[in-house]
Amino acid sequence: MRVILGVAIAVACCSAEAGPLRRYSSRSTTTSCTSDNCGVTASTTRTTVRGSTATAQGVAEIQAAEGRMGHRGGNRGYEGVGVGSTPEAALANCCSNGGAVIDQGVARGADGRWYACRRYR
Repeated sequence: MRVILGVAIAVACCSAEAGPLRRYSSRSTTTSCTSDNCGVTASTTRTTVRGSTATAQGVAEIQAAEGRMGHRGGNRGYEGVGVGSTPEAALANCCSNGGAVIDQGVARGADGRWYACRRYR
């Protein structure tokens, strides 16, 4: 009969702050052991961007810095977000409630795509 034991231990964690959007990067390292394989280390890094959600431009910049589209809150009204290969395409891809646009912003991400946010009345 063969017995396999599994243990996971968090070894290290660190964080850093940089840039106008206060980008935080944290890293965690996990070491796992089993009876066949001991000392295997896995490391993961996750970046979280903290910026202003007070304006549509701020939301677009956060999306661009993170490299992914999504709502970030900070707005009581209707907000649409989009991504595209040009600023115009990103704005056109934003969801709409049919109301008048009261604020909008676009920002280019490191991946070359444009991220947009529109806020409506």
